[in-house]
Formats: sequence, structure tokens, C-alpha cells
Amino acid sequence: MTGLENKDSNVLGVKVKDYGECEYCSDEDNKEILKIPWNIWSQWLYVSQRMGGKEWGSVFWVKDSAITEFKIPRQKVSSTECEFEEDLGGDGIIHSHHELGAFHSSQDDRHARNLYVYSIVIANSGGYIATKRVKLPCKGFGYVKVNLRLIDCPDMDISQITEKTVLSPLSSRVETQEDLDFREDKMPCYGCLEQDCQNCAHFYMGQFPCDRCVGFKCKDCQYTRDVNISEVLPFCDFCEDYESCSSCEKLAKYLENYPEEKKQFGYLLAKRS
Repeated sequence: MTGLENKDSNVLGVKVKDYGECEYCSDEDNKEILKIPWNIWSQWLYVSQRMGGKEWGSVFWVKDSAITEFKIPRQKVSSTECEFEEDLGGDGIIHSHHELGAFHSSQDDRHARNLYVYSIVIANSGGYIATKRVKLPCKGFGYVKVNLRLIDCPDMDISQITEKTVLSPLSSRVETQEDLDFREDKMPCYGCLEQDCQNCAHFYMGQFPCDRCVGFKCKDCQYTRDVNISEVLPFCDFCEDYESCSSCEKLAKYLENYPEEKKQFGYLLAKRS
């Protein structure tokens, strides 16, 4: 993503330290919700589909934490960038990374996130990443995470879809209302910082810790005690980029813990630089 030529990385020339996504930014309590109408989201997905392997971009306006409208500026695009040729203003910018996945590149930091309050990157798979540029308590600036919430959705009957209750064999407790509230509001495994499944008071509720694991001692993990991981490692189920095995930090950590597995999985890191 590149911006207009008359815009540079710091429009006002103010020397303010960019702390990117520091601990304050990644704190779940600072995460924001940005509402987006179904009609706008579906149009973005349609444009991404039409553009195929090319990037594209648009600007949008926000009022009361909701996207109200968007416009697509004149732009030149390729598989690695979209360059706006007119300035339409706006509160936020959205651009695509087609098949590369949803992430902010270093170029995006300079020409997208630094120039707009909101920045969204969308992938052809429908995945996205969104951030909001904020002033930090340290007087620098950074980007807090933003979750998109669809509004004005069409009426659909989904009454035939019900949730399956799965209890881990680690516990036979009956769920209380307090447990249900915790699952709904806190989502313990998805926000877990301890990775101590064996001693977790909430693990029995059927959540999945592998996507947030930092230890990757899969063979010792209580969650995988009865799981066959001989061919597919459990954390692979949560991977959003199936082309990134050669640079996967999770796989590298797993093989560090279990060097005897390098014969079976080590080839995946063969292209690691």
C-alpha cells in the first residue's frame, strides 16, 4: 500500500515516537469495536474477488464507532501495492492483500496506519486485521486492535444451528451460570496467558488452547493426551496461512522441544532463511 506522493510518513513533521503494537496496544481492555454495515462489507468482499491477485484500496468514514460510507479513489494497482492518485479524505483506509493473508506490512505502517485513524487489511479468504491509531500514555502513538462487528444484516433463520456441548474428560463438573458467563465474556483459552491447561479452572469447558500456546510441548500437554499428533500437529488447525510452514515459529519451537521429530517435520523448515 502506498499513498499520495505529497504525503510522507509524518505529514506534520512532528517527531513523535511510534511504538507500534506495544503491551498497552495489545491489552484486551483497550481493544475497540468498529461496526460495519453488511452492505459495505459484502461490497468489499466482492471487489476483492473481482481484483483476484491484485491489491486494491478504499477510504471510509466513521461516526459513533460505525462505518457510514466508503469511496474508492483513482488508483494504480499491482500484486504488491495500490497507489492512490487522489485524496478523498476519510477516517480510515481499507486495502487488500489478496492471497497473501491479512497483516500490516512495514510499508502499510508508513502509508496507511500512520495517515488514517483506522486501518483494515482484508484477504481474499474473508479474513481481516484492523487497528486504530491512538495516542499512548507515554505520549507516543501506537495501534490498538479493532474487532469488526456486522450490523444491518439481512434476516436469516439459523434456528437449525445449535451449539454442541463438549466436556473435557479432565472434569465432570456441571456448568454453572457463572461458568457460562465466563465463557461468553472472557473466552479463557483464546485470551489465556498461562498456558497451564492441566491446572486451569476453566479448561473443562471445551475451549481450545493450542492457538494461544507459547510452550508447544504438545506431547506433554493435557489437551493432546488422547489426540493423535503423529501427522498433523494440533496448532496447525489454527493456522491461517498454510503456506508459511517454513517460517512457522510454533513448529520451530516444537522441534526445539522434540529434536527427535526433525526427521518427520524438519523438512517443513528446509526453506527457512
